[in-house]
Amino acid sequence: MLSRTLLTFSFVAIATPFVIASSSVEQAREARMRFEAMDRNSDGVITREEWQGSARSFQVHDWNGDGRLSGNEVRAGGQREEEEVEGADHAPGRAERYASWTAAGFTRLDHNRDGRLTSNEWHYDMETYRRIDRNRDDAVSRSEFLAGDDAEWDDDRGDNFDDLDVNNNGRVERGEWHGSAPSFTWLDKNGDGVLSRFEVVGAQTSQDSYDQFAGLDYDRSGTIARDEWHWSANSFTQRDTNRDGMLSRREFDAAGGAPATGTSGAAAAGSQAVRVNAQQRWTDGMIDVRAGDTLTFSSTGSITMSEDSGDTAAPAGSTRGRRAPDAPVLNQLAGGLIMRIDEYGPIFIGNRTTITAPVSGRIYLGVNDDHLADNRGEFTVTVNVRGRTAR
Repeated sequence: MLSRTLLTFSFVAIATPFVIASSSVEQAREARMRFEAMDRNSDGVITREEWQGSARSFQVHDWNGDGRLSGNEVRAGGQREEEEVEGADHAPGRAERYASWTAAGFTRLDHNRDGRLTSNEWHYDMETYRRIDRNRDDAVSRSEFLAGDDAEWDDDRGDNFDDLDVNNNGRVERGEWHGSAPSFTWLDKNGDGVLSRFEVVGAQTSQDSYDQFAGLDYDRSGTIARDEWHWSANSFTQRDTNRDGMLSRREFDAAGGAPATGTSGAAAAGSQAVRVNAQQRWTDGMIDVRAGDTLTFSSTGSITMSEDSGDTAAPAGSTRGRRAPDAPVLNQLAGGLIMRIDEYGPIFIGNRTTITAPVSGRIYLGVNDDHLADNRGEFTVTVNVRGRTAR
């Protein structure tokens, strides 16, 4: 009897440390949170005052819009609730950032069901597409798509380059990066300890046009089927005026395209004068447009892009004809006037006076330079909008 008691006691003494250790590991794993270094009071919640990134970046991560980051928003590998992002009407196209990083989300995008997403199946911003294509084979596999659930491989796919480059110096330092160290190292192709725009975004050309209808018509049938539509059933039905279960280009155009954020159904019209600060990446143009609207620009002013007083630019671009190696639009002159519409762009405006809005949304203006901190001066730009004629 004594020996049995001793034996039992001996077993407990050995087993207890194992249980405690396992429990500690589980608690540590559960306690891990994104942006933990910003949580100064260690309450598991990150307020706007604690946030060390840009305002836009905070909005990207504040999924429920309550002005603080908590719960799934800060959990390593956390995801939005499926119902928050599916079936909602939202601004479409190469501008928007995808949000539903789930197996169901992958299946919805994989139109031909081949287990990979090619660029014509991806209807969202191309910066995110390039970032999640880890093996750079111009296609996104299911495992690459779902890698956002992996806390060790947090590629911060919610933020784009301009969100992260808080000091506008044309690069993202390790302290500005919100993802994991392995993903930072993977993006840092030249190993210099900072991320250039090219490493994060790739070579961007001016995105002057975008055929929204063609981008959604995956099978190139000339119509958009319900399973090619990435918004609510109600918005599809409203556009399907002949009730044949398909959207023709005429029906699509007559409704103003796909659902958009911040613009009304009426044709836009108006004028706005904007002072474009050369040290600020994007200046709010304070005017909304619809795809197809005619935008007219009248631009004046001059900026200096470095300590060299002769390194100047007009809205058309550098007076010396130089280019900036890591500017938002690589194939155009440094310092020239650029625009984006919500997240669509960049579009090089330069000395052009008129363009047609490729998508619907809010206008933002900036200068085509990589390092903004040493810039001086501003452009004054008057934007006139003439609404398209309804068809």
